[in-house]
Amino acid sequence: MKKKTTSILLGVFLAASMVTGCGKANKATEVANESAQTEKEGTGEVAEGEVAQTDSKSKKTEETDKADQKDDTKADSASEDSADNTQEDTSEEEQKEKIAVLLPDEDSWSVDGEELEARLTDDGYEPVIMYAEGDVSKQVMQIQDMTEEAVSAFVIAPVDAYGLKDVLADVKEAEIPVVSYDELIMDTNAVRYYVTFGGRQIGQMVAKEIIDKEELDKVQEDKESRSIEFLMGSQDNTQALFFYNGLMETLQPYLDDGTLVCKSGKISFDNSGILRWSSSQAKTRMSEILEEFYPDGDSPDIICTGFDGAALSAIDVLEEAGIVSGTEKWPMITGSGCEADAVKRIAEGKLAFSVFTDRRELADQCENMVNVYLHGDDDPEVNDYEQYDNGVKIIATYLCEPQLIDQDNYEILIDNGYYTAREVRPEATPTPMPEEISPTPMPEEISPTPVPEEISPTPTPEEISPTPTEKAATPSPSVTKKATPSLTEKVRKS
Repeated sequence: MKKKTTSILLGVFLAASMVTGCGKANKATEVANESAQTEKEGTGEVAEGEVAQTDSKSKKTEETDKADQKDDTKADSASEDSADNTQEDTSEEEQKEKIAVLLPDEDSWSVDGEELEARLTDDGYEPVIMYAEGDVSKQVMQIQDMTEEAVSAFVIAPVDAYGLKDVLADVKEAEIPVVSYDELIMDTNAVRYYVTFGGRQIGQMVAKEIIDKEELDKVQEDKESRSIEFLMGSQDNTQALFFYNGLMETLQPYLDDGTLVCKSGKISFDNSGILRWSSSQAKTRMSEILEEFYPDGDSPDIICTGFDGAALSAIDVLEEAGIVSGTEKWPMITGSGCEADAVKRIAEGKLAFSVFTDRRELADQCENMVNVYLHGDDDPEVNDYEQYDNGVKIIATYLCEPQLIDQDNYEILIDNGYYTAREVRPEATPTPMPEEISPTPMPEEISPTPVPEEISPTPTPEEISPTPTEKAATPSPSVTKKATPSLTEKVRKS
């Protein structure tokens, strides 16, 4: 009986021990899971609770451990949050990506530089703006320097579109993306994207406006003709070539059938282009054309130019030759670029129109293209993958939309903030002084109505010839009186 009782007690004790052991294993698993979860969440490791000897002690230890764990977790979390913030700030400074923006010169490209810098900075990049001062060798050195610095991307408007082939081979090897800006870089596979307004579509736009404004279809139908001269862009510029191609493919039928006649014969891109967009060269060219082919104060019907500088030069030459705007001899002059002085000439009626290419839009699209390529889920947006072949491959291109500006709508450039009114509105024409105005004739200048004594009196009987045939009868005053000119006729004669 004793043995049986002892066995029963021993069994109960063993069973109680097993239950306590299972409870400890479950709690350890929970703590381990919490620790793993806490570590995953970045709050650090937490030590396990000690094993309790009894249920009461286990509960107290559990409560103490939980309290300690809670305090430790708060302390660790606060410490690590502070460390994470410091690390993020340092990381942002260290990892700020550099974007190299290389432009031909500051005089013509400062607006682009400023717009690109602002947009890249807003998106968290560190833009490096560099101007080459029109020197291709300097631009090559800039590319080499930025490649060594391992910039994240290049935005390049080339000084010489054909002069960067070799240096961009190194950029390609370094796997740095290149976006060709405004002008297409030729003969290289390093260019990933191209953003521009599209010289070809601008050329087509100019040609269509000439056809409409000069009513060339009616001129063609009437078998008449109009004279035209060309001052195109620089022969070493791809955009200028695209402009010329778009222009000529639209005007060529009118040149072929004689509706348009170029007296100077300077029609090809090579002999109508103005190297490096030189305004002085354009002025010399226009002077020579006017002197040789349009003598005696004559002028062409149309002067078509590829850039505003040439259009302004043509205006200067015409005015120096004594040809006055607003008269029949003043030709239709076209421009491209909408420079401030050109817009002012449009407002004055001297320049027929120019094409506006908003540099803000171009910079915005370029920055977006860079940002999407580096960090976007999809490829950058393009809207042309056909016509821009750089000699090695067709370049994916985004074409921004140009806008025609004439005397009717030039003020939109003021409304959209591109120019101020002072920059583009025409200067007030001085009001002529009183002495310069043809005066209204004074009464004494008007032929007076004859007074009675000036009218031949009726002859007396003794003055009448005895025979009517000997002398014609004296007409009545109403016949002999001269018609008195009206005031309007007198003023008109004067």
